[in-house]
Order: sequence, then C-alpha cells, then structure tokens
Amino acid sequence: MHYISQKKHFLFYQEGYSVKKFYFMSMCCGSAAAALTILTGGCLNYQRPPLAVDSSSYTRLQDREKKLLPEGLQELSLLQAQELALANNPDFLSIRFSIDSARARYYQQFSNYAPTLNASMSISQSFGKIYAADNHIYTRSQRDNYAPKLSGQWLIFDSLAREMNILNARHTLRQTQANVDDARRLLLRATAYAYNDVQLAYAQKEIILAQIEYSKTMLKDAERKYKAGTGLKSDVLNFQVTLRNSQLDLVRIDYTIKANLYVLAGCLGLTDGTIPDTVKFPPVKMPESNYTANVELYLDQAIANRPDLKAAREQLKALHYAFYGSLAKFGPTATADFAWGYTHGRSITHDSTGTGHDWSSSGNFSYGLTINWNLFNGFSDYFNVKAAQANVSAADYMLYQTYLTVITDVRSAFENHRSSIEQARLAKEICDLTRQTRDLVETEYKAGTALVTRLNEAERDLVQAQNNLATAVVNIANTKAQLDAAIYAFTPEKDTAIAQNK
Repeated sequence: MHYISQKKHFLFYQEGYSVKKFYFMSMCCGSAAAALTILTGGCLNYQRPPLAVDSSSYTRLQDREKKLLPEGLQELSLLQAQELALANNPDFLSIRFSIDSARARYYQQFSNYAPTLNASMSISQSFGKIYAADNHIYTRSQRDNYAPKLSGQWLIFDSLAREMNILNARHTLRQTQANVDDARRLLLRATAYAYNDVQLAYAQKEIILAQIEYSKTMLKDAERKYKAGTGLKSDVLNFQVTLRNSQLDLVRIDYTIKANLYVLAGCLGLTDGTIPDTVKFPPVKMPESNYTANVELYLDQAIANRPDLKAAREQLKALHYAFYGSLAKFGPTATADFAWGYTHGRSITHDSTGTGHDWSSSGNFSYGLTINWNLFNGFSDYFNVKAAQANVSAADYMLYQTYLTVITDVRSAFENHRSSIEQARLAKEICDLTRQTRDLVETEYKAGTALVTRLNEAERDLVQAQNNLATAVVNIANTKAQLDAAIYAFTPEKDTAIAQNK
C-alpha cells in the first residue's frame, strides 16, 4: 500500500590498506560463522544399527557387529521378548525418529517471529581502453569496486498466520507421538503372537514325542507277541506305520518351530534371524487370570487411551488450524526492514600524459516499514480455503471411522477372549476323557478283547485332543494380547520401565 523510508548518506575517504584489512576481517568472520553452524547443527547424532548391515558378507561377521540376545539368557519370557522388540525392532525405531522430526518442525515455527539478518559482499573489476580519439590520447582505465552489505527484515504482523502455523505444528507433533504409541501397541501385539506361535509349536512337539514313545512301546510289545506266536503280523506293521507317521510329524513340527523362531527373531531385531537352541521357552500353561469385567469398561478404556484414536483427533485439530491459517491470506502483512552498505571504489587511468589515481568510499543506511495487502490474486487464496475446509471434513469422518474401528476391535477381542476360555475348558475335559478312553482300549487290546483299529482310533483321538488343548490354551494368550492391544493396556508407566531396563 505505502512505503515509508528514511535514508542517511555518509561520504568518507580512507586509505586502501585499511579498507582491504576490513574486507579480510569480514570474510574471516563470515567463514568462522559458517563453520560453527556446520559443526553445531550439521552433525549426525544417533545410535546407528548394528555394523552387520554395512557388511557384504555374513559368514565373516563377528559378534560385536551383530545384534544378539543378552549373554547368559537361558529362558525367554514374553515380557523379555517385548522389551527386546521395543529396544531393537528397526521398523519401530525408525518410526520413533518421526517424533524428533515433528518436534523440530514445531520449534521451527517460532523462528518466524525472529528477524532475519543477511550479509553480502560484492567485488567487481572492469577494464577499458580507447582505440581511436580525435586528440590521439588513447586512455586505458581500470575500476575496482568493493561493496559489503548488511540487511535485515522483521515480520511484525501477518494476520495471525504464524500463530495458526504454530498450533498446527503442535497438534501435528501430538499426532506423531500418538502414531508412535500406536506402532508400539501393534509391535507388542505382533511380538506376543509370534512368541505364542513358538510356544504352541514346542507344545505340539512334546505331544508328537510322547506319541513316538508310545508307538515304540506298542511296537515292541507287538513284535514280542508275534515272535511268541500269540500276535499278528498286521499288528506289527500297524505300529510301524504309526511310528513312521509320528516321525514324519516330528520333521514337520521341527520346521514349524524354526519358521516361528525366524518370525520372532525378526520382531526382536536379531541380525542372525533366529534364536539359538540354547534359549528355552516356558511350557504352555492355562492362564490363572483373565479379563472378567463387562465389555463397557473396556470400551471406556479404549476410547480414552487408544493412540490411533488420539492421532485422528489431533489430526483433526491440526487441520482446523491449517484452515484458519489459510484465512490469514486475506489479511495484510507488515514488515520492517533495514540495510547498511559500504562501497569502496578505485580508478586507475593510463594515457600519454601519465597515470591518474582516484579513490572513493561511501556508506549508506536505510530503514523502513512495508505494509502489504493482496486484494486479488485470481481466487487462489479462496480455493486454498476451500481445499483446507475439505481436508477438515475428510479428517472428521476419518475420526468417525477410527472410532468405529476401536469399538469393533474391543467387542471382537472381548468375545474372542471369552470364547477361547470356554474352548480351553472344554478341550481340557475332552483331553482327560480321551486319555481315559485310550488307556481303557489299550488294556482291552492287550487282553485280546479290542482290535488294533480301535486302539488306533483311540490314540488318534487322544493326540487330536491334546493338540486341541494346546491350541486352545495358546489361543487364550493370543486373544489376551488382542484385547490388550484393543484397549491399549500397555500403559506409559510400563513403557517407561521397559525403556529404563534397556
């Protein structure tokens, strides 16, 4: 709209030596400032991943280059596995750095309140020569100019755009923190699932080993009877087939164990990609305590604590302030500025009459206030407002969808957990009954009153019941992890304790 300025001019003369000294000192100071900026702000400061990621060979890696389990660890519990996952999982660690990035962007917004200061230096040299003249004087000239300058600006008012940007960045930071918490929630659940799969595979292996021992015992008894002439060859073959089938199942379960260990090692961030055989896992046991409260209490906890719901709420708030910031484009801005400059020039002329020298130095200082108000720019600001408004509307419905997802997660996990408890109870009863049946049929078979096919059927029923029981018990642990994640039972206090124990 209007520009107000006041200028003061100074004219002075100096010796060339003093001017050159001033230029040299200015350049040295500028170089020192640049070096200080690089040293303080340009250094990478973080704990790098294991050195194994930089190696082109796996077989030549040393232990110090790997990420391994703690020394002396003999048995790995679920809590220890989750602690290691939070400390080492690369996906989670990379997501955590997004908080630092969002926090830096938040603090960066405050720099808009500070003035800007710029220094510049201009050095030029020109040469001239007259090749033809009426007076036959052919002058050669040289002009040297040195012009350092210092200028600055200060944004005094921008229709609250800076305030809206700060509030937007603040809620974006909170959204990022909530997203990291949600990544923690999902990592703990994934680690629990992987850990429980390993436990289930080991439990199934114990069942298969017991079946192998039982088949060996029955095979020896059948061979003894056959040699004594009181048994059938078909019974011997039957138990040989049963033994081979069990051994085949053992080969399969060994692979399943290794595959599950690989998945768990990936969650824990172990560079070997597996867990040593020396590390044991506690046996599968029926849990002593479970979730027994009403589902409404868990819904309250989830709505209050779920980080993905918090992230959606913070995103909506951030977009609200982005919308308000777009309205600031319709307002005026006021900027104060100043400039200080110094110019030193030297002229040298050579002609037939001799050599002439001319020195001059001048300085200037100016300051002013600029008020700017954009009245029309082709509706660009208007459409920015419409786009920001649409973003707010979309985020509001995304929040709605996230809320529904939380409700569905809690209800599904709660019912799944209740169902798994009932299934485990029935599986335990069935397992006890089938064991009694198998023992009874075995007695009848040895007494000659039951066929071997009936014994096979009873043994298969027992093995199936044992597998169903192991699966049901592990499923309780899985559904508990599912419900823990659904209601976000991993409290910040627990996470702090985990971080302190790393």
